[in-house]
Amino acid sequence: MSDRFVYLLGLALFTAAVAVASEPKPDRVWPLDSASSAQLRHKGGSPSQAVGVHGQSLVLSGKPFSLVVWFNPYNLDRGQQMIVAKNCYALNQREWGIMIDSDQKLRLYVQQGGWKTAQSDATLKPGTWHQVGLVVTDDKAELWLDGELAGAVELTQPIPQTNAPLTFGGVDDDGRIRQTWLGALDQAMLFHRPLAPSEMESLYKPVTATHPIPDYAEPFPIWDAASPLPVAAEIPTLKGVKFHVIKKWDREADGYTFLHGVGLGWHKNKLYASIGHNKGAENTVSEEAQYRVSEDQGQTWSELRVIDAGEEPDLAVSHGVFLAHAGKLWAFHGAYYGKMQKIHTRAYSLDEATGKWDPHGIVIRDGFWPMNQPEKMDDGNWIMPGISAGPYSNNKIFPAAVATSRGDDFTKWDYVEIPTGDGIDRMWGESANFVDGKRVFNIARYGGGASALVAVSEDYGRTWTPSRISNLPMATSKPVAGTLSTGQRYLICTTARNNGGKRTPLTIAVTAAGETVFQKVFVIRRSQHPGEPGESADSLSLSYPCAIEHDGQLYVGYSNNGGRRGNLNSAELAIIPIASLQ
Repeated sequence: MSDRFVYLLGLALFTAAVAVASEPKPDRVWPLDSASSAQLRHKGGSPSQAVGVHGQSLVLSGKPFSLVVWFNPYNLDRGQQMIVAKNCYALNQREWGIMIDSDQKLRLYVQQGGWKTAQSDATLKPGTWHQVGLVVTDDKAELWLDGELAGAVELTQPIPQTNAPLTFGGVDDDGRIRQTWLGALDQAMLFHRPLAPSEMESLYKPVTATHPIPDYAEPFPIWDAASPLPVAAEIPTLKGVKFHVIKKWDREADGYTFLHGVGLGWHKNKLYASIGHNKGAENTVSEEAQYRVSEDQGQTWSELRVIDAGEEPDLAVSHGVFLAHAGKLWAFHGAYYGKMQKIHTRAYSLDEATGKWDPHGIVIRDGFWPMNQPEKMDDGNWIMPGISAGPYSNNKIFPAAVATSRGDDFTKWDYVEIPTGDGIDRMWGESANFVDGKRVFNIARYGGGASALVAVSEDYGRTWTPSRISNLPMATSKPVAGTLSTGQRYLICTTARNNGGKRTPLTIAVTAAGETVFQKVFVIRRSQHPGEPGESADSLSLSYPCAIEHDGQLYVGYSNNGGRRGNLNSAELAIIPIASLQ
């Protein structure tokens, strides 16, 4: 095995135990007792120390062998959490891994020309210590839990031997950190032989001490716990939804590759749809802010028109949002120099006499990129959700942010960064808001797991609680939220139990009228969409939604990559009868 190690979010590592004479002697011991241990390479999270089963702990959110590790989970309902693994998926280096899976079961994955699994049906409890063991012989791989055999995988071929590092608390997938652990780990021991059952039993001594669950590990209750969230296949599909294509992905005809970030706006009985469009790669200087107009509720669309093609040297202007107010249509677009440098927001207003967009220059700095249209608050100001962005990194924190206007002057905005809660070490905080009087809820994309992050302001967006992991599963994609004319709040993204980061199906979650906790979820559309406009595939991404209500309908724009890799998207439209959401 490689001597490279990765320690990720929520991991705890501990000092070595004193060996008992009857216990087998390990060939390697990783005490996991210090963030600065020479034995370990830390990557991806911010470790801290806590009491372990032996001394102190470090808290981070081929051949026959045996391995044992102590683990203490803090939150079971946050998708796949890897305890220990030897995989690098991106380089097709797949060997084995032990995780708490999306269904909260402890499971062993072993590569046998595909993944084969063994699991324990024991119920795990947050804050409690368990010992997991792996014994690999020539013909089987055994999963042990707390000194007892839980299951086994028959080996019909040798487990592949690769250069993937041995990692604790997640997987280093060629620089992208995946399946991160939230909790504590301790006392990892490796044996260069398969241990006998009696030896595995001798290594386990029950530990009654528990860890208090940190506040950041307690999920924010944005989903009604009394209404179990279904898996994707069991979510009902909305009836009466109409679909149209705003812009088909057609590189052969028009030369454009990247398309993303649909924005929608109604103005004087016309529906406007904007996109970020690029004949080069995503987030490069050739990006343009473009739009189309429909005069028949999205059935047909005008030719592509330009809001801003970035005429300044080295300037790119990309996707944004609309706001129609007082007889004027405004647009606010994310822009940057070079490749995602000096990110900011630019404002434009439509001159209907000429059909041109009047530029108002940079109106928000600090990396702010608007993600959903502004909403009027009771204090007379508007609030616009977004992200404080920079050059994309899977291992950094780019927090959610909002901008608040000064009344109806849309050329002056105050930037407010939303703090990031403890335990969140990676974040790409594209966010959405819904307003409840002076209280504002911000729902943001996470980077460390497929869950929505939630922050709350009690003073019209001026100050915020830290973004915190919620009890609502959500794909790692931009969400959209708002309040319907019925008084219901809604959230559109991909929300389903045990769905991980998949950006399909496209769903909408709703609350009861006047409430702030979601209790129902519906499918807007699935990957396969036979007989309807838009692209279909066995598995595709339906992502980056936007939404606007008009005349009893909720108009939802979204990207569809048609099963292609990356953001080689079509822009599509779903029109939902509001009555179907009650």
